[in-house]
Amino acid sequence: MKLPLISRWLLILLPLCAQAAGTTPAPTRAPNWYDVELIVFRYTDPNAGSLETWPVNPGMPDWDSAVPPNPTGSGLPYMQLAASSFRLSSDWQKLARSSDYQPLLHVAWTQPAIDRAAALFVRIGTPPATIPSASTTPAPAAASSTEAATPVYGIARLSTTGPYLHFDLDLVYRGAPAKVSIPITTTAAASGNTGPQFQWYRLTQDRRIDAGKLNYFDQPLFGVLVLVTPSKAQQ
Repeated sequence: MKLPLISRWLLILLPLCAQAAGTTPAPTRAPNWYDVELIVFRYTDPNAGSLETWPVNPGMPDWDSAVPPNPTGSGLPYMQLAASSFRLSSDWQKLARSSDYQPLLHVAWTQPAIDRAAALFVRIGTPPATIPSASTTPAPAAASSTEAATPVYGIARLSTTGPYLHFDLDLVYRGAPAKVSIPITTTAAASGNTGPQFQWYRLTQDRRIDAGKLNYFDQPLFGVLVLVTPSKAQQ
């Protein structure tokens, strides 16, 4: 895969600047590119998570700090991959056929893997038009005017920690109210509602991963399959 124009110019200019300063530049190595693919699914068991005590407001992913995926075919970092490039299509079908799971979201993109301190998060799914803040209880909101809100959304980051790949996930799932006492807001009481119609559940995990191996992230209500493979464009 070709590097973006800015990256290609940096690879040319940095050695020249070092030469002008009278120093010998260290060899510049372009980062490896990877295809990242995710499937988010929920557990259909009505008792899933019933033994847990869930916070009414688990906080929300920092959506504004993450970058949106670039269009398919753009050749830019975080470019969305076409469905024809998906490697986990059979896994999606297996989940869909099972009575124990319901697949919710299937996305894939390609990107360079750089050091965790500088790596960016990428947006996953589509949030409601109004994203609840971490200091307020989430409330129903209309979907975006351009894209319908997905039942799960959040941010993800592929990076390197030394010679290893590292993956961070921060997702929230809109599910049925937890089987615990949930305070009724003044607004809800005034409208005649007996309680919230849904609740947000959050999954935040990060770990070292291996390229080419299927990775599994989960919490009691939903889970994520993650597959990271060397970019097809570099094979």
